[in-house]
Amino acid sequence: MKLTGFLCAAAFMATGIVNAQEPANYGRLSGSFETNTIWYMPDSLVYNNGNPMPADRIGSNNYLKLDYTLGKFSAGVQGELYAPVLSGYQEQYKGGKITNKYASWTDDNFFVTVGDFYDQYGSGLIFRAYEDRALGMNSAVEGVRAGMNIGDAFAIRAMLGRPRLYMDYAPSWLRGADATLALSSLFGFKSQYLALEGSFLSQYDAARLNITNPEGQRLLSSDMSAWSARMVYEAAGFSGRVELVGKTPGAYLVDGIDMAYFGRAQLIELGYSGYGWGISLTGRNVSHMDMKLTDSKDLQYSGLGNVLNYIPALTRQYTYSLANLDPFQVKTKGERAAQMDVFYNIRRGSQLGGRYGTKLHVNASLIYQPKDVYYVGKVPEDAKEMNFVYLDASFDFEKQWNKQFKTTFLFAFQRMMGEEWTMVPINRYVFALDGLYKFNTKHSLRLELQYLYSPFVTMETTGAEGPVQERLNDKRNNGDWWAAQLEYSFAPVFSVFVSDMYNFQLERVHYYNVGVSYTKSRTRIALSYGRNRAGYVCSGGVCRQMPAYTGFNLSLTTSF
Repeated sequence: MKLTGFLCAAAFMATGIVNAQEPANYGRLSGSFETNTIWYMPDSLVYNNGNPMPADRIGSNNYLKLDYTLGKFSAGVQGELYAPVLSGYQEQYKGGKITNKYASWTDDNFFVTVGDFYDQYGSGLIFRAYEDRALGMNSAVEGVRAGMNIGDAFAIRAMLGRPRLYMDYAPSWLRGADATLALSSLFGFKSQYLALEGSFLSQYDAARLNITNPEGQRLLSSDMSAWSARMVYEAAGFSGRVELVGKTPGAYLVDGIDMAYFGRAQLIELGYSGYGWGISLTGRNVSHMDMKLTDSKDLQYSGLGNVLNYIPALTRQYTYSLANLDPFQVKTKGERAAQMDVFYNIRRGSQLGGRYGTKLHVNASLIYQPKDVYYVGKVPEDAKEMNFVYLDASFDFEKQWNKQFKTTFLFAFQRMMGEEWTMVPINRYVFALDGLYKFNTKHSLRLELQYLYSPFVTMETTGAEGPVQERLNDKRNNGDWWAAQLEYSFAPVFSVFVSDMYNFQLERVHYYNVGVSYTKSRTRIALSYGRNRAGYVCSGGVCRQMPAYTGFNLSLTTSF
């Protein structure tokens, strides 16, 4: 059915249903528009053989979303235009298109959606359909999704559809269901919550029929199945969640040969919050949990967007640039990770808390990976050992000195393996000081200072003149950095800033930026110019690699 026919028919039915029950109601139309446009400028210090200047001097990502609601009925569309796509995003984003459309009916205990929708099962280990424009991710599912509640104790929802992949759809079909049984409601527990949850996902991917080994034997069927079993408990500030996950084989390319593996994962989350402090502990083990929207080898389906599930890095998501210089990338083929997060608010009026109180925060992450994750059948004992790959520990505190002045201090230690496990680990020490001074209710000045110390990794070799120290090469180890940013705000309308990042041992390039933003009601426009270092853009623990560039950056967001 054509898009216009689909929406008109849905709106006609909704109008008829509503009008049969109450006086004429024309509903409400709302929407939003977002544009991110960069004009790339020549810069001999940034563009070189390893980082060429974009072929088109201008890149522009644009999104227009319209939503219509009428009683329990809602419908909407989203259009996207890449003219062309910004550098660093997948090249498969081309031109303009109506990418999302939906019609939905939601009652107190029932809902149904036809068109494109988003959903997530559990923590997302087996399935997550979502949009994140910072990453260039949109894996909406086109099809039918429905759910219902039976009292307060049981809820179930199911779906059938094909997932979006860039500007089109993947050559696969998804069928799934998720259910929740609230035992606390069933047995009348008043002060605590206890629930059992479960999910099942089936994927048909015709591309798997073409995956064979060198002898021409087919390794995989066209179907892949995954399941998730969970238990959730909450009481008196305490929360706990356990999730067990499994899946049938997916495809991996090893030494030119496609291999098939069963996947599994375990997740445990414990937390407590109360009396001015809180703690959360998370442990996760994943093995061969690469799940794609399609296993097709066609290049149009490759890249970051071809992901069916959601496994974010189990590390702290820093807002300071030097602490986030090279964020950890999840090892979905095999990883064992743990994270601890502790918050403590020193009460006001105490000797340490002072008149306005003090906030303390400690975070630590530790990650290991198996020596060899590609064994089929029985795994040798020496391959079951775990290798250290990443450690991140940080401490920060926020102090409100008086009504006008507030400071934040951060110290982070990061230890990561080099590009090969045989190399000596790289150590980084990050210091950040952030100060905010409010002159009055509208005018404020913020200063941010950062320093990163990273000693070079060396090894001793024997030359003609005896032992010498040789520095090991690793693209992530460029020595020491400093960074600074100064921002002045004229709330709630204007804000101006100037910033710089500098590596004073190897690169010796200033990554400067200057910009201004204007906000009026529900519209914000920002313009900046500067030099941006090659690195990663991260959102929710998932990262996109971004090449270096110099240029003008215009962003506009508005809603109506």
